Amino acid sequence: MRPQYTPDPLPLWLAKQRHAELIHEAEQYGLAKEAKQYRLASAHSRGLVEGSVTRLLKGSRGSLGRWFASVRRAYSSPETPCSDPCPDCAPC
Repeated sequence: MRPQYTPDPLPLWLAKQRHAELIHEAEQYGLAKEAKQYRLASAHSRGLVEGSVTRLLKGSRGSLGRWFASVRRAYSSPETPCSDPCPDCAPC
């Protein structure tokens, strides 16, 4: 009779462990690649949105600045009424 050959369980276990590690690394690489593509896509669209928002804010800041300057000039003009009471109740 011939002796029956039994495989050593350690090399088989090591091969299975390495296989599981490789699958995990491949999944992580795939996830990282997808995340990088998402970041690139969202950065591009965010840049477009930020550009339009920046233009909008700059335009509104310019118009609001002009409006506040005109209000400031109106209040600082010498024609502002005085708050001192006049004896005859006439405007000063």
